[in-house]
Order: sequence, then C-alpha cells, then structure tokens
Amino acid sequence: MANTLRVADITTYLAETGWRRAPRDWNGAGIWSHPGDFEILVPARDGLGDARARVDEILRCLSVLEDRPVREIAEEIAHPDLDTQYVRTFPAGHAVGYTSVAAGFQTVQGVRDLLAIATRTVMQGPHFTFAGRSPGAVSDLLKIAEFGPSRAGSYVVEVRLSATIALPGDLSGRAVLGQMHEAVAAAQTAVSANRPAAFGDAVIAGVSANLCRALSDLSGIGQEQPFEIGFRWGRAVPVEVGARVLRFPAGSGALLQAAAEYLRHLDASGQATVSGVIETLHNGAGSDERWRISVRGELQTTSGPARRRKVWVRLPNETTYERASAAHHERRLVRIAGELSSTSGRIELVPAEGFDVID
Repeated sequence: MANTLRVADITTYLAETGWRRAPRDWNGAGIWSHPGDFEILVPARDGLGDARARVDEILRCLSVLEDRPVREIAEEIAHPDLDTQYVRTFPAGHAVGYTSVAAGFQTVQGVRDLLAIATRTVMQGPHFTFAGRSPGAVSDLLKIAEFGPSRAGSYVVEVRLSATIALPGDLSGRAVLGQMHEAVAAAQTAVSANRPAAFGDAVIAGVSANLCRALSDLSGIGQEQPFEIGFRWGRAVPVEVGARVLRFPAGSGALLQAAAEYLRHLDASGQATVSGVIETLHNGAGSDERWRISVRGELQTTSGPARRRKVWVRLPNETTYERASAAHHERRLVRIAGELSSTSGRIELVPAEGFDVID
C-alpha cells in the first residue's frame, strides 16, 4: 500500500489531522511536525528514489501517534472519499479477533440492519417503528457498502462506504452514515439516562424500535456484553463532527430491547419549533407524500432542551411549499412552529399555518 500513496493525499491528510508544515525544507523534503515532538519528512513529489522509505516512516509514525494499524491509516489516506465505521464487540471466552459463529452472525446482522434503517430514515423520515417493504435503494446501498476483515482488539467489524456515492432519491453515502451517527449517538444518550422516556425523546433523531433492536444484536447472544461503534469521515466531504467512538456499557442490550418494545406503542404529540435551513424538498404523488420538507436546525420541544436535529415538516398547501422551495434555493433561515404528529407513520412537525423567514 505504501508505494501507491500519493504525496498530495499524504499532505492533505496531515494538514487535516493537526500536523503543520515548517517554512523550510530539508533537501527538498517537506518537514511536518505535530504537538508531542513528532516530526516527519514528506517527499517533494511522487516517484523519487527514497519515496517508498519516506512513506513507510510516515505510516509508522502515524500508527504510533494515532494508535491505529498502518493498514488502516494507509487506506484512509489513499481513499479520502470513504467514511468508515468500526463495530467492536467483546465476546467472552474467545481469543482476540474471534467470536462464536452464532454471535458473529448476530453482529453482522445487526450492522446490516443499522445500515438499512439509516437508509430508510434518510428517505422516509423518522418513525417509531418501520414496517412494510424497504425501498429499493436500501438493497442498492447494501450492495455497495463494504465489509472489511476482522482484526485484533476483540471482535471488530469494519464497514466502509463512499461519502460521494449517489443513489436514486438524492441519497448519498454520507447522508446514510451521517444519519446512523446521529441516531446511534442519541440512543447512547438515552441508554445513559436509563429511562424509557429518553428513547421517546430521541425518535426525532432517527431512533426507532428497529434501530434499538439492531443495536441490541451487537451486545452478544445474552445481550449482556458491552460494544462500541466508531465513526471516521472521509476528508473529501467536510463534516461538522470529527472522528468519534460511541460506547455502550454492559447491560445495554437488554435495555435497548425494552426500548424497542416501548417505542412500538408510542405516538408523537406536543408543541415544537424548529429554526434552521431547509435541507430537502419532497412533493410525491400520494397524499402523505405531498408538500413535505426537511429542516436542519435547532429543535425545541416541551420535553427537554433544544437540540440540533433534522426535522420533517408537512406543509399545509402548495403555496406554502413554493415559498419553502424559494427559501431552500436561497439558503434562507426559517422558523416553523406546530404540532408533532405520527399519524402517517413518520414523525413530522405539522404547522398550523406556514413558516417565518428569520434572516
């Protein structure tokens, strides 16, 4: 892998991970330093005689600094468009890197379901529970996303997906893994609160009964073991959040199973207000698919503090939808107040009138 890395990709990776280039060079090679007394030499261009040795030194240094395998770092440098997710489980009684066939199958099934649910959430909006047949784009995405090999560090499953891959319905790889990150982070917060109502509050972030059950599959056959889900983002597409590991303690699996049952019996209600930018527009043929938009911004409900969320909104008429379309194209900030509803199955904000442009 080292001999296939380009100098341009190495330098952009260094620049985006806290390294700084010195104003001077050494025999034509760039001098890069990192807080903590790390210093490396980067070849001036591809194809130089000592380039392979220099790149090997760079990868070894990065491996020590980041405490990650050389292969993993090299793949990230070579493929700046790839978002990567790591699911780490901790099966008892097995050598590092191994698990039972039953537990391994359950883990893979859980990861597959997380991807499918995130895709449905992006396309159809948040639900307490998803039922019926999945859209065809779910199958398309599952064929494109890649599983990597397990590696040392308990039983680790790696999934990667191009942030720039485009599917029908304005669906992108980054949108799917971004939605998964948002929902898993909200589920982690609800687990730490250790009360069913916390999961109800997290539905607007994409936490569903289906997602809770998929997460519980990562906790082992007895649903007692801890697990972690890590996210790293391809630097080709900017993202608001950095690399992150979301940890679920022992016992989370049983709580997530209980949360799945709890969410199946809930309905959305209560006043809410969202302030932000219109992210998407939807005007389908069916009555439940007409005049819908999604807004990314600060959501305020009666049950807790304001949080940054993507909120689906069902507008009252075509005139209001046309106003929303104009605000979307002009990137105007809007404020929408109304009632939360789930009568269509999707969690939506239903305004009594329309919306206000606030910028």
